[in-house]
Amino acid sequence: MSRVFMKEKPLQDRGHYRVNPTSKNDRGNRKSSTSSLPDLSWKRFFGITLVWVFIGLVFLVIFQRYQSLLELNSQTAQYADSKKLIPQACGLLPPNGATYLFDPLAINRTDVLYSGLRIENKHDHPMVAILFDSANAKKLLALSIATGNSSQIAVPVGQYGMQVLLGSSWCNLETGFSDGATVTVEGGISVNADATTSMQFSGSGIRPVRLDLAYNMLPIDLQHLEQPLEVIGNGKLDLQQTRDGHYFSSGTVNGVPVVFMIDTGATVVSVSAEIASRAGIQKCTNQKMTTANGIVSACKAIVPEVTFGEFRLTNVEVMVMPNLPGNPLLGMNVLRNFHLEQVDRTMRISTR
Repeated sequence: MSRVFMKEKPLQDRGHYRVNPTSKNDRGNRKSSTSSLPDLSWKRFFGITLVWVFIGLVFLVIFQRYQSLLELNSQTAQYADSKKLIPQACGLLPPNGATYLFDPLAINRTDVLYSGLRIENKHDHPMVAILFDSANAKKLLALSIATGNSSQIAVPVGQYGMQVLLGSSWCNLETGFSDGATVTVEGGISVNADATTSMQFSGSGIRPVRLDLAYNMLPIDLQHLEQPLEVIGNGKLDLQQTRDGHYFSSGTVNGVPVVFMIDTGATVVSVSAEIASRAGIQKCTNQKMTTANGIVSACKAIVPEVTFGEFRLTNVEVMVMPNLPGNPLLGMNVLRNFHLEQVDRTMRISTR
């Protein structure tokens, strides 16, 4: 028997069968697994942050500019609503009776008494009268009066300062008349309850200007009543203030159920044409009224009976307003017969 002897290979060769070594070329192509990540060093992070901050500031400036343009457009729209007193170019005279409210919140109030202000212009130039708060000189209202005409408006009772602008080429409320003069009424004016403040301006010229003023109080010319207003009922009525700050009371006009809004700023009881029709109001006297929205047509009538709460009133003067929005108004010709007291959010109306 023959024997075959196997020569044992060195140990280093054995690993050849267990490990597949990587070729030199493959090793050269290998890269670190983190080499593909971006460089997030603090310098680069700081630079990127500055870029985004700059972009944000640019957008902020653009946004603020946009907001300013919106406000400018809003103001322009507000002035556009009063083109009668603010024309686009100097030269156009404002029509008689044109009004502009500098501060609508100070003029359109429901917590004060109102009375009439009548201005007659006998000067040889048109004029614009400006009312301002005598305490802080804040402008409140502007009213135009053409030569040889008069204009009347209702304003809250109180003391006012007044300036009169005169001229023949009107520009705007900042410039006034380009060829005009400005005269301040010394001592201001008083608008009192139950009377119409009447002012009559006369004179001539601009440079120099001569302006004379006749100033007096005229009792309110109410329609003659066959029988005086009579209040029937005693006691008190407590009304709770609504979220929008108003007070309401149920009542009737000639037996027609209504919900009155208590309005101390309304001279007389005011109802819509629709309520007047249902209440059988047929005879009335047509007249013009100046309101915050301009001159409107109205009709004055005497109603046999008006009630609210537990109170009944007879022979009540009522103003029929064709386009009166919302609730009818319980005005001062009724409320002056009662004692009004407001505590917190409650108004108490009681007989004297």
